[in-house]
Amino acid sequence: MKIGIIGVGYVGSTLCYSLICNKLVDEIYIYDINEKFLLAQKLDLEQGTPLLEHITKVKMTNLDEIKECDIVVNTASAKVLSPDRIMELKENRKIVKEIFKNFSDYKGIIINISNPCDIISYLIAEETKLPLNRIIGSGTLLDSVRLKLTISNYYNLDSKNVSALVIGEHGTSQVLVYSNCTYKNDSLSNYLKNNNLSFNKQALDAEVRKAGSNIFGVKNRTEYGIASCVTYIIKQIIEDKETTLPLSTPYYFKNKLIYISKLARFNKNGYLDDVKMHLNKEEIDLFNKSCERIFEIMYEEE
Repeated sequence: MKIGIIGVGYVGSTLCYSLICNKLVDEIYIYDINEKFLLAQKLDLEQGTPLLEHITKVKMTNLDEIKECDIVVNTASAKVLSPDRIMELKENRKIVKEIFKNFSDYKGIIINISNPCDIISYLIAEETKLPLNRIIGSGTLLDSVRLKLTISNYYNLDSKNVSALVIGEHGTSQVLVYSNCTYKNDSLSNYLKNNNLSFNKQALDAEVRKAGSNIFGVKNRTEYGIASCVTYIIKQIIEDKETTLPLSTPYYFKNKLIYISKLARFNKNGYLDDVKMHLNKEEIDLFNKSCERIFEIMYEEE
């Protein structure tokens, strides 16, 4: 299986190295508009592989040849120094049109990372006119990981035994679905009650929602968490494991198409369908508000 990565800045190159270290593929094709930078990244990545058990070849490519890859990951993004993902939309909209204008004949799966993730995933679908099941966004998978870690750290639990879910926008209106959080196959609320621990929603919310901006405020970027998440998505596709994750996938809101994160089932063919989420009334209302926010930004921008 061939993997292509569009954009090899911090996120794209970290994803490439993560795929190499996880021994998932034999060849990775990389593209960047800056050819000198692309060559430098290729050489640097190549020099990081000879001592590894599995040798992955890193090859420079162009936008025509990258369409031969089974999976193409879009990380291309304008340099906007703001933790607000919506601020990136104006320039990234132009980038999507330039990159994907000739992708109507592409046969593989496109995974979008670029922000605002939900809207850019929709714009790729709009530009390419490809079947919607073959375009997915990384969505709130990273946010779900952050909630999982926050709960684990706050209550001193083994994160491997914690399950957490965030849905909605990969952004400010994301919905932390505490009703679906579990510890060792029991609900988090039951565990806390049985151990005389209080549920501090305000503290958990604050920690999760500022997790990305805390990193961005110092580094002006985040790359390791998202690279790990997308590596995991790619691994499931390569191994053809039918998997359920919170990903940005097609959804009709007010009879119009948007992309937003919800529990989605996927395999080597891409997005299959949604998995029913058992949400309480507050979570349903917040999810609808998140849909409304994306809807307004998308269709106002048009």
